[in-house]
Amino acid sequence: MARTLFCCLVGAGVMANAARADTTDDLIEQLKAKGILSKGDYQKLKQRRAVEAKRKSAEPSRQAVVSKGAPISADRYITALDKGVGVRVGDVDVKISGGIDYFSVEQFKGQTTGTATAGGVVGGLVNIGTSIYNNSNSIRGGMLGSSLVVSLATNQMGYDIGATFGAYSVGTNINVGASPFNANSFGYATALGTPSIDMRQIFGTIGAPDVGTFKIGRDLGFFGGDVILYDAMLLGVGLPFRNSQPGFTSGHIGSGYVYADWIPQISYTTPTFYGLTASVGIFTPYDQLAVFTGTDSGNLTAHDQPMFQARLRYTGEIAPAVKLTAWTAGITEQQRSEGFGVGDALPVGQAIRASAIDGGLKLDVGDASFLGYGYYGNGLGTSVLFFDGISPNGQKRDSYGWLTQGSYTFFDKLTLGANYGISYLQANSYDATQNYDAYMLRSYESYVAFARYQLTSWVMLEANLFRGIARNQSGGTFSSNALAVGTLFSF
Repeated sequence: MARTLFCCLVGAGVMANAARADTTDDLIEQLKAKGILSKGDYQKLKQRRAVEAKRKSAEPSRQAVVSKGAPISADRYITALDKGVGVRVGDVDVKISGGIDYFSVEQFKGQTTGTATAGGVVGGLVNIGTSIYNNSNSIRGGMLGSSLVVSLATNQMGYDIGATFGAYSVGTNINVGASPFNANSFGYATALGTPSIDMRQIFGTIGAPDVGTFKIGRDLGFFGGDVILYDAMLLGVGLPFRNSQPGFTSGHIGSGYVYADWIPQISYTTPTFYGLTASVGIFTPYDQLAVFTGTDSGNLTAHDQPMFQARLRYTGEIAPAVKLTAWTAGITEQQRSEGFGVGDALPVGQAIRASAIDGGLKLDVGDASFLGYGYYGNGLGTSVLFFDGISPNGQKRDSYGWLTQGSYTFFDKLTLGANYGISYLQANSYDATQNYDAYMLRSYESYVAFARYQLTSWVMLEANLFRGIARNQSGGTFSSNALAVGTLFSF
């Protein structure tokens, strides 16, 4: 019905005088008042009118540009976007964004106490690649990595349509084939190497203001997704993972939150209602893997159901210059055994359900910003989704953690701040009988102090001071400190 009415309105507009825009808008309002238009039809017509008005206002005069004396069609004009680096081609916004980040990182040799050995605590990221004999130095990418993101946006038949393609790279040599993590494999510091390219974002969206938005493709998950974007180390380094052979850094991943990951999905987000939005989705299910603790954890690699995630989020100004963002999210997934892996005591077909919930608050008061976050999982694992979440016999392990952060910006240029995070992996009754205490991870915590200076709208200078401590189930520790100084170019 809306389509038919719109065609009639356009026809009337063609025959009208220079005031036809006002006449058309008045007619739409009269049709709504008389009950001829439903709320949905009314919204679609208003959206189309807004799109048409925006396009018309962006078009230069047809008489201003000619080619060999012939006017150029209006849909061939190219005009600048209001924000970002991009253009409008006809009814399509084409936008390019991204950044380049590199840091000089000095990691100091590790120290051990108690029952922890020179090899560190199994599952403690701080000790992976950290020597207790020598410092290490590298020029490496930051946590976010360098990126190039291309996005397209348009409106068709009243629907907002979008497509996004995002490529990321840490810029240092990748050790291809060294692990199952592809572009996220460990680094390899030798000549003739090449960097990884991680095409982590490939998705399309379709929606409308009164309907909400559907997303189909690969993008960040809901569980753990907000906190990683608010972690100040997203623009810095944080933990200099394997600094002597850099591949990637991890910010506070594993010490305050579990990595959300970029996951193929079909998800839906509602329209905003008084600052509230809700999101739900089905995602590609991931394996339960014995990664950090090796034979001390089980493997579940069969899936007969998708992964489910959901999130409830609020953003609003609760007082002048006071903005509150709050959220909670959940994740659940069923996993089954396909056979007996190394160290496993799992019969074929045995299933578990791993689940977790998180929540956080971000409060911005003038130039000050504060963040608090926590999570709890059963079978979730530690650091990364479903890493070491179960014992070899299939018994689930509890994991939990929290992150806090504060910062203040002076003169819109200099930001000083600090954050602290800790994550725990709880041994279960089976673990206690197997004597895992001396080497299995109990907790990983990290402290970061940071300073950043916004030199220009595109260039930021940053320094991070980091300390990480991994503890085993017996209380032995492996710790290390690091200093990073670098730049982030963003556009």
